[in-house]
Amino acid sequence: IDGYQIQYCTNKNFKGSKKVTAKGYGRTSKTIKKLRSGKRYYVRVRTYAKVGRTTYFSSWSTSKSVRAR
Repeated sequence: IDGYQIQYCTNKNFKGSKKVTAKGYGRTSKTIKKLRSGKRYYVRVRTYAKVGRTTYFSSWSTSKSVRAR
């Protein structure tokens, strides 16, 4: 595993979502900035691995509902 891809959105169907990448296998957290305080966000994660020039992704995890602080 080369890292994690995190997808977040205010829509639980992830329409218009944004993605951030956390590089590194041992990475355990990632701070996402510029979220609206008190707003509910839906988040899901998948791993990725690079082999040569090709990047392979796992399937998305189940989504989790969180509130921004």
